[in-house]
Amino acid sequence: MFLCRKSITALCLLLASGSGAVAQGTSAPASGLSSTEFNTIEEAIGALGTDTYKTIRASYTETAGATFTFTAPSETLTLRYLKDKTGVALRDDTGALISRFNGGTRSESEALLAAFLRERYATDPDALKLTVANTPEDPVAGNPASLMARMADATFTSGTDVGPSPLTGGSRARGTASYNHLGISLQTGRYSGPGFSANVTSLPLSFAMPLDDPRWAIKINAPLGFSTINGQDYVSGSVGVGLRMPVTDNWTLTPELRVGALRDSSRGLTTRLGSASITSNYRLDLRNGYGLVFGNGLTYSKTLGSGNRGYDLANTINKNGVEFSGPFQRSLYGLPTSWQLSLVHTKVAGSPTYIDEWTDVSLSLGTIGSKNGVTWDSVRIGLTYTHANRGVRGLNINFGYEF
Repeated sequence: MFLCRKSITALCLLLASGSGAVAQGTSAPASGLSSTEFNTIEEAIGALGTDTYKTIRASYTETAGATFTFTAPSETLTLRYLKDKTGVALRDDTGALISRFNGGTRSESEALLAAFLRERYATDPDALKLTVANTPEDPVAGNPASLMARMADATFTSGTDVGPSPLTGGSRARGTASYNHLGISLQTGRYSGPGFSANVTSLPLSFAMPLDDPRWAIKINAPLGFSTINGQDYVSGSVGVGLRMPVTDNWTLTPELRVGALRDSSRGLTTRLGSASITSNYRLDLRNGYGLVFGNGLTYSKTLGSGNRGYDLANTINKNGVEFSGPFQRSLYGLPTSWQLSLVHTKVAGSPTYIDEWTDVSLSLGTIGSKNGVTWDSVRIGLTYTHANRGVRGLNINFGYEF
């Protein structure tokens, strides 16, 4: 059997017939060889066993002698089974013995081998790239619930008025505020699709410190996130610092630097991401209390300090959105209220990701930020529906309070 890398996003499994000679190269199989392709290292490891071998060569038995070449993205290994023996020997590309796996049956030996290979490739950068590119379940990138996506969302929320939360930094009733204000929020929801199920909860905090000209402000945004993706729990967080800069009375730009991290206890791996971004917020005040806001954001995100262990990703995230708002004929705590309907489209480029495009539609109700003599008060609650490619859908509940 020959397991070869056809490209960074595909693997092929080949089994030599007859004498069990080792196949060489990564071209199309020669006569006497069959193949099965895999998208990730995990799929390839899970396929190492009699059931798969029989689909490739019906005459394979658990007592036959066989030699296999396992070529992963970063190395080539050789597996050797002796005739009438249950164990398997694993060697590197120089022929040096790495380990022997001796179970009571070949299935038991293959289970030991699989556990060893999973640990070996758990933090391999190329193996992790395959997971990001070919599965929806990676916690760092490749889906709307990932750390990279959540960091881009936090940046967009901090720099624009588009979205269901009051934790915004663009122009909504804050251009004349000359004092600091703090915001807290709760966002919780679920994403699902083929081979993908995620429950997410985020607790964002925001802080704005206006400068002498209150249209200028230092913005700090720090969400703490908890997620369960396909049954695996993760904890993540990020901190972003930006500077809101006025272009006109209705138009602001906010450059931001952000760092984030996610802990993956199953791999024993902490992944760090850094991002640099620029967001634009342009607001049109219409008649009778109606308003229109255009928000745009461009973020460059890259893994930090991975080296030969962990993720090695670099992506750009482009977000463009529009929001329409108007007065609501009810008051809350004596304050006027409004409704907001927004649409935000996200496109990811750079390192291949399984899901690279999605659209969020949000509807929220809440109070209009107003001065009470000491602080600005704004309370909002809303829903966000996410429609992503590859059949992934999501629904989030959002609550925020800014004072």
